[in-house]
Amino acid sequence: MPHTALSTELTFDYLGVAAEDRAGCLALLEGDTSPEAAVVLDFLDSQLGAPVPAGERSGGLPTAEGPWLEAMLRFVPALQHWHAERDIPDAVTRDTLADFGRNLAINRRVHGHFGMDTYKWLTHHFAGRIFQLGRLQFLLHQPAAGIPGVAPGEWVAGIHIPEDGGLGVQAVAGSLAAAGPFLATHFPDRPVAVANCESWLLDPYLAAHLAPESNIARFAGLFTPYGTPRDEPSDAVYFTFRTRSMENLAALPRTTALQQVVLDRIDAGGTWQLGFGYMPLPH
Repeated sequence: MPHTALSTELTFDYLGVAAEDRAGCLALLEGDTSPEAAVVLDFLDSQLGAPVPAGERSGGLPTAEGPWLEAMLRFVPALQHWHAERDIPDAVTRDTLADFGRNLAINRRVHGHFGMDTYKWLTHHFAGRIFQLGRLQFLLHQPAAGIPGVAPGEWVAGIHIPEDGGLGVQAVAGSLAAAGPFLATHFPDRPVAVANCESWLLDPYLAAHLAPESNIARFAGLFTPYGTPRDEPSDAVYFTFRTRSMENLAALPRTTALQQVVLDRIDAGGTWQLGFGYMPLPH
């Protein structure tokens, strides 16, 4: 861990913590580090820069979100220092870590209170494996199998779409164009030639029922499908409406073409799926 601390204000700035969530974060930082957060801090430190995510540890890790959020807040100086040592632009660091505040905000919308039930996703950010480059995030990983032309142990850039607006053609193209040079510059020991995406946005049903010129249909068209789509009944509802409940769907809005398609398929007895696609990463 670094020896140079950041102010609380600067930590919140890096993490994109909104005003309504700052009190909750401050409460986690009161006093000394809690024993449970200390365990998570040790884990985060062991994972920073490690190429492969750790499996289950002997003795286990806390399962409550509080110690994880406290540890992540306290770990920001270590991560910022690690990024700086690798000449990763500060703007990329800030854009990447802003997912912390974004997920706090999503949690508040979904559950109505401070917290983050998606904290496990953020472990990638704090391990230095995922970076936001413009509109998209890119996760350096080694898929077990399944992507055509990708050998076991080969590095792949997993594309993820943060809740940050639309998928305009220029914004997506700009992110894809930036990813190859960024990864080659900062991770030359992990060469990447292929990007993949696992998302309900790649469910073949979606592109078939949206206008071909829609941004989502164009985004899906960038990828060559592989594998067999997997049933994930609540994904489309969660990412469209930010609720995991499949009850009272009739009360949800149908003001956009996407909302209409998502709900119409369920009304007709269909099930939304997670689709898989890959593409050459531009260099």
